[in-house]
Amino acid sequence: MKTISRTKHALLPVAFCSLSLFATSQAQTANSVIPAPARVEASSGTLDLRRGLAVRATTSDVDASSVTRYLQGLLATTHTPALLTGEKTKAPQLTFVHREAHRPEKGGDDESYALDVTPAGVTITAGSRAGYLYGAISLWQMMAHAPGSISAVHIEDGPRFRWRGIMLDSARHMQSEQFILQLLDYMAEHKLNTFHWHLTEDQGWRIEIKRYPKLTSVGGFRPQTMPPWQAGSNAPTGPYGGFYTQDQIRHVVAYAKERNITVVPEIEMPGHATAALVAYPELGSAKGLPGMPVGWGIYPTLFNTDDATFEFLQNVLTEVMDLFPGEYIHVGGDEALKDQWKSNPTVQAKMKELGIHDEDAMQSWFMGRMEKFINAHGRRLVGWDEILQGGLSPNATVMSWRGIEGAVSAAKQGHDAILTPNRPLYFNYRQSDATDETAGRDPVNSLADVYNFKALPAVLTTAEQAHVLGVQGSIWSEYVLTEDRVQHMLFPRAAALAEMAWSPDGRRDYKDFLHRLPADLQRTEDAGVKPALSVFEVQAHATPTGAGDHASLQLATQGNLGEIHYTLDGSPVKKTSPVFNGDLQISLPSEVHALAFDGTTALGLPMTQKITLASTMRRDSRELDACTGSAGIQMEQDPPRNAERPVFRVVYSNPCWIYRKADLDRFNGVTLGMGSIPYIFRSGSRPMPAPISTMTTAKVAVHVDSCKGPVLTTVPLAPAWRKDGVVTLPPAAITGAAGVHDLCFAVENTEDPGTVWLLNYIQPTPR
Repeated sequence: MKTISRTKHALLPVAFCSLSLFATSQAQTANSVIPAPARVEASSGTLDLRRGLAVRATTSDVDASSVTRYLQGLLATTHTPALLTGEKTKAPQLTFVHREAHRPEKGGDDESYALDVTPAGVTITAGSRAGYLYGAISLWQMMAHAPGSISAVHIEDGPRFRWRGIMLDSARHMQSEQFILQLLDYMAEHKLNTFHWHLTEDQGWRIEIKRYPKLTSVGGFRPQTMPPWQAGSNAPTGPYGGFYTQDQIRHVVAYAKERNITVVPEIEMPGHATAALVAYPELGSAKGLPGMPVGWGIYPTLFNTDDATFEFLQNVLTEVMDLFPGEYIHVGGDEALKDQWKSNPTVQAKMKELGIHDEDAMQSWFMGRMEKFINAHGRRLVGWDEILQGGLSPNATVMSWRGIEGAVSAAKQGHDAILTPNRPLYFNYRQSDATDETAGRDPVNSLADVYNFKALPAVLTTAEQAHVLGVQGSIWSEYVLTEDRVQHMLFPRAAALAEMAWSPDGRRDYKDFLHRLPADLQRTEDAGVKPALSVFEVQAHATPTGAGDHASLQLATQGNLGEIHYTLDGSPVKKTSPVFNGDLQISLPSEVHALAFDGTTALGLPMTQKITLASTMRRDSRELDACTGSAGIQMEQDPPRNAERPVFRVVYSNPCWIYRKADLDRFNGVTLGMGSIPYIFRSGSRPMPAPISTMTTAKVAVHVDSCKGPVLTTVPLAPAWRKDGVVTLPPAAITGAAGVHDLCFAVENTEDPGTVWLLNYIQPTPR
């Protein structure tokens, strides 16, 4: 609707200085800990931290020694009093006490701990290194930015779920090894213990397999991410790709282990296998692969069912299992379109030989054969919920992504399950409907949606619920192009996931979580991570009133925490600035500055917005609805590669957008900001449409009331055809209607099936 500016992350520490100042009058407490501990009992007194904490030599307890070194590193990131060593210091003592480990009811390691803070020092009691680690992390969260003391407290804590995971797609867009290590740091600091690493896809193979070097030399690179129109199939920037060497992977796995994180690799089969089959086409079910794909969507390529192919896959997994010592090996199994198996005579003959009557059952046989190999090596198979189709292999664990139904079905059959439903635990979905939110899938998976997810389906009995190992937040990278974008999408939703997965019933409260979140965001910033602040950032909506020289201004935040303060005179917002109390009448034009506060703590980033009559009518594509039956994606173009990229609402199947409640008494024309990209979304066996050489008649028709209503005007699209960035089209007059109506902006006469039209904004022309 308007152009919003926010002071970027450099100001965040200044905003959070108010947190530290506020804290000077009282000691830090367990109220700063995320995820919330299972049981907290306040004690009398405080622990003076001005001399730091002393740790006596613990050479006999190797686990305590290594956790002490880890804690020292954490304290350094937040500029907190350091740990001391030696016998002579008079500083308060940090002591580790080992207790008998107990096996949790749902299996897994003993991750529980007790933390006692007294005026004399701190004691962490646990039965395992994991317990020591998590006790130390809770202590660090209490000490970070402490004003010199922390309150005495007794904490008894342990996890709700055994599997508390994050999945990262490094196949479609790849992240650096350093980024992976930084993600593991964040996970450990929030007691997340499983990193599911998606390493192979249609668009890229990212893991070095020494026996099959072409998997990475060929399958690790594609011509480009999304070609500029002028580049054709050979982008001037060169191929996109890369892979992780086995040495890098060993480093990641060892780094994760130190942080009580198990790395679960995913090697996709039988589908999502195009990269492998371009490298080794003899393993495929059809001939004539054109090369590495540059588009997204679902490709029909499948491994065949020959013995030589199973030998290949088993050889690959042998190297994978040598790199990843954890219990689980993920083999994908999702979105395996069966057209190639149906038309392959060798596969059909194999089905007849086995007495298998349909291709879903054939996939079940395929997975069962791979599971026997995996089980023989002391590991367990995990697959996406499609592995339920045709029957589960005997010991398989199901990862449920299409809702919770897959987990329910698996648990009722006596199989373990992990919940990562796309609503709300896919973090490549947008986290707010703000006009300055970055690219992502629709609809919104908000912080509250993640936090309030009910992870134990009520339809399961208590015994069946025991098969729910836990939960996982997953981020797919088709439309999350850079590491900064991945951080924005993951954090702080990963913190909400962590508390939902760790803290027991009765200890989870979303509003309380929001009160604790600013301190967590500060710790995240201190580590060099840029989290999204969407939940706290002020959004403004202005509606013109009267003759159009005034407007009604609404200010709100997604989290609805604290108070919103504002100024209209151009001065920066402070805690003493006026408080927004529901509705504000402003003259046009105006410039509003706004910022939310929780007590004296500034939340998010200050917002500055210039409001004019025209801006009250403008709609960013992220404020528009997709037409009925259309799935929207907020996508940023690849070019320009080294600058801010425009974000468009992309509707592949039916490119049209609805402007709700347009007041036609106030405007008499529209200007559209449009763009276009190559058609890059594969849908099954249907080939990518080929672009044409000329285009003359494509247009946007503006319908009133519905997409089949009368046409008020049309806007030719030729000026935006095959152009990078946002192209401002000539204004078009609107006549023949008055009053308030929905307007449908529909692309018609597209001519070029190889082009996807993108809408960036609609700017009405005031009367």
